[in-house]
Amino acid sequence: EKQRFLSLVDNAPFGMIMVNQEGNFQYYNPKFEEMFGYTLYDTPNGKTWVKKAYPDPAYRHSVISTWKADIEKLKAKEHISETFEVTCKDGSRKVVNFIPVQMESGQLLVACNDITSRIEAEEAFKESFEKLQKATSAIIDVIVMAVEMKDPYTSGHQKRVTKLAIAIATDMGLPSDLRQGIHMAGMIHDLGKISIPAEILSMPRKLNDLEFNLIKTHPQTGYDMLKDIDFDWPIAQMVYQHHEMLDGSGYPNGLKGEAILLEAKILTVADVVEAMASHRPYRASLGLDVALKEIEDNAGILYDSNAVDACVRLFRERGFKFE
Repeated sequence: EKQRFLSLVDNAPFGMIMVNQEGNFQYYNPKFEEMFGYTLYDTPNGKTWVKKAYPDPAYRHSVISTWKADIEKLKAKEHISETFEVTCKDGSRKVVNFIPVQMESGQLLVACNDITSRIEAEEAFKESFEKLQKATSAIIDVIVMAVEMKDPYTSGHQKRVTKLAIAIATDMGLPSDLRQGIHMAGMIHDLGKISIPAEILSMPRKLNDLEFNLIKTHPQTGYDMLKDIDFDWPIAQMVYQHHEMLDGSGYPNGLKGEAILLEAKILTVADVVEAMASHRPYRASLGLDVALKEIEDNAGILYDSNAVDACVRLFRERGFKFE
């Protein structure tokens, strides 16, 4: 049985150390020597190993403190796993995961797994992801500018709606990931207006039915432009649904209740309040009080009650302002 155990350890695909109760190293398997370049002659005990593997005094002190605490945990039969940066014999550095096991004999058997490549890959992925996020953000900014150049009278509308929508989502206690999706959708929710003639968007009078029906196509157009993009959130659907109402009276699909995304319901409340409280080519601002009365009177009928409550709280209790 002992021979079988030694054979397994000798051929393990990860490094193994056996340490006695006095802290002397009794055994390194071949993989350990391959990983670090050290032999039992180089590091016969824990003291010399720690000094060579962790040459920086401050880092070495941190490692020693961690191991002392871990030894106590091992005595309490707890499972331990630690990751440290080890300096090899040739001066190179590796990120290594250590898993110690207390044997019945009192000896310590420590498995060492080199995870340097994995850590490097994770860092590269993180860097690539951050670059992608920056590129996506820049693209969104360009889209926002394009829409606002087409419709100068609502310049800043999408940004103000986004600011309010995020504040509503935060007040509702919604998670960060969902808020990120709302932010992106809010910034481009009127993307579809880019296909509507500028003279209609800036019409200095109330629109007739034909003109308004043309305006009502913008959620569909925005959806069509976004539906094939693989976002991390249902951005296209949020844009598609931001004029839907709980009772089915909204557009373009007359969706009702639970058929509407929560994110879209929040954008709807923010969109209505911002639009009513702002100036438009065909009318002066109706005022914030009128806007809040609109959503309060129709909470649970047209607008999501929780989103309405949060929005009202923001303005009346938390001092929220668009600018």
